[in-house]
Amino acid sequence: MENQEKKFTLKTWMSILFWGAVWGIVEATLGTILHLPGFDGTGIYFASTAIVVPIAYCLMANCYKRTESFYAVYLMGVLAAVIKLSVGFIVEFTQKVYNPAIYIVVEALAMGSFLAVFRPKNVLSLRTFGAVVAANTVYQFMFLVIRAISGNNAFASYEAWTKTGEKYLFTMNGLAIVYSLAIGSAVFGLFKLAEHYNFKFKFDLNKFITSPITAGVAIALSLGLTIGLAAI
Repeated sequence: MENQEKKFTLKTWMSILFWGAVWGIVEATLGTILHLPGFDGTGIYFASTAIVVPIAYCLMANCYKRTESFYAVYLMGVLAAVIKLSVGFIVEFTQKVYNPAIYIVVEALAMGSFLAVFRPKNVLSLRTFGAVVAANTVYQFMFLVIRAISGNNAFASYEAWTKTGEKYLFTMNGLAIVYSLAIGSAVFGLFKLAEHYNFKFKFDLNKFITSPITAGVAIALSLGLTIGLAAI
């Protein structure tokens, strides 16, 4: 714990704010789009749980890589959850508002904990993928537990389990893992292509991410999109 605390420099905090805000932006934009009637009726392949959650794992893996702290992953999840809760300012504060925020915190706790176990040295690695598989399995189970507490109990009967429990713990879990693998493979391919053509960024990406201005703009954009799209 002491070693982890030493890593909490200003740059670490800016990274937490940046990645947490980007997570909030993804939830506000892509999460909103995937809940529109046109996508809701397409089935599990375009479900928010299957698409947004793998992206969140990618963001958390990047935060861990740049901060070398799984505590930072927990905190970025808390920030993303607070941003998600901001819709409570314009709509009734119900389960539809606070449950998604709880799910975000659970995702961060699961991923941060398994990153601490697997300790990947690179974002695109088998250890990171192992952390994603373990974290998402735990997350999907906790998702069902939270739904049960909220009144949608998948453990109440065999019929409820086959209808909901198996859907999330196995089908949705497997789909999210496949999407995570696909995202990682695509990014890996792009990096290899850039390496082949000797492409280099003309600006310092780390400096951009850890800038207070970048973090402030990202948080403002995230809050604005979250509240604005909820109001539409």
